[in-house]
Amino acid sequence: MEILFLLIVLVVLFLAVFSSRKEQTSAADNRKDSAQKEKQDFAEEDIMTYGQVQQRREELISVLDDNLSEKPEQLDQIKRIVNDWADLKIKAFQDRRSWVRNPDKEKSS
Repeated sequence: MEILFLLIVLVVLFLAVFSSRKEQTSAADNRKDSAQKEKQDFAEEDIMTYGQVQQRREELISVLDDNLSEKPEQLDQIKRIVNDWADLKIKAFQDRRSWVRNPDKEKSS
C-alpha cells in the first residue's frame, strides 16, 4: 500500500515537472519566434539615406508640378504630404543611427 502511494506521488510529480517544462519551452519558443520576426521586419524595412530622401522628394514634387499645375489647392496639399513623408523618413534614418553618433543621449534620457 505504501509503495502504491509512493508510486502515485512520483507519477504526479513527474507529470507536474513535465507539464511545467513543456509550458516553459513553449513560452521560450514564442519569444524566439517573435524576436526573429521583429529582426526580419527590421531587415526588410525600407531605410533611405538623407540624400536618397531629398532626391525622391524632388522627383515627386516635380511630377506633381507637371501633373497638377491646374489644381493649385490639391497640389499644395499633396506637396505638404510629400514633405511630411520625407521629414519622417529622415527622422527614421537619424533615429535608427542615433545610438552610433550619440551613445550618451541614450543614457541621459
